[in-house]
Amino acid sequence: MTYNNESHIKSVEDIKTFFHHFVDERKVNFYPDDDFADYICYDDKTLTFCKEDVGIYNRLMGEAFDVCETKGVDIYDIGFDELSRELRLN
Repeated sequence: MTYNNESHIKSVEDIKTFFHHFVDERKVNFYPDDDFADYICYDDKTLTFCKEDVGIYNRLMGEAFDVCETKGVDIYDIGFDELSRELRLN
């Protein structure tokens, strides 16, 4: 999945797909509250995401929080479920 300026999070399924993108495709252990500008490569301390991606991902995460608030869903549960699937904890 590729995210760009035209991408939006409008449903819980969109959130699951968005989180899957980080865990499965980008191989990032992320936390919904973190700014994507703060992610660095452990080995060489380079930024994980380019400036453009940071802006897109932070905006989309804000939309994800809005959807969760509207739907009464816990964003952290969605993130944990996705990470658990990748790590095969469930």
